[in-house]
Amino acid sequence: MKNTRIAVIAAAFVLSLGLTGFAGTLSFTLDAGAYNSVPEPRLRYPIYDTVTLTGNAPLEFKWWNSYVGVHGFIFKLYKGYNMYAADLIRKEELPAGAYSIKISPELFEDGRVYTWSLVQVSSAGYKSDRSFNSFKVIKK
Repeated sequence: MKNTRIAVIAAAFVLSLGLTGFAGTLSFTLDAGAYNSVPEPRLRYPIYDTVTLTGNAPLEFKWWNSYVGVHGFIFKLYKGYNMYAADLIRKEELPAGAYSIKISPELFEDGRVYTWSLVQVSSAGYKSDRSFNSFKVIKK
């Protein structure tokens, strides 16, 4: 009877270690997921349906840069509404201090729709979801 009691206590101890180890791993995974989230960048301009370009002035794309752990940004510009690789016309990796990028007006065609997207990259290398906006170019 005494040996059975010791075996039951030992089995309960081993089982509790296994469950505690599992719970600790689960807890770590959940915490790591929350830690790795990077907020989407907030776009400032262009955020409207149309953009008017005059003369040789570049189009300046702007966003807020307020995330503390930012390492940089990935800027992409596409022809049309779809963000497919075949429609990508410009890609730039920008440093942490960037809050805008200027694009030459020669890249844009009058009456055409473009979509720009921005991804924020944390100093740990994690990427945010992309923020994006589509607009039609009107040249004057």
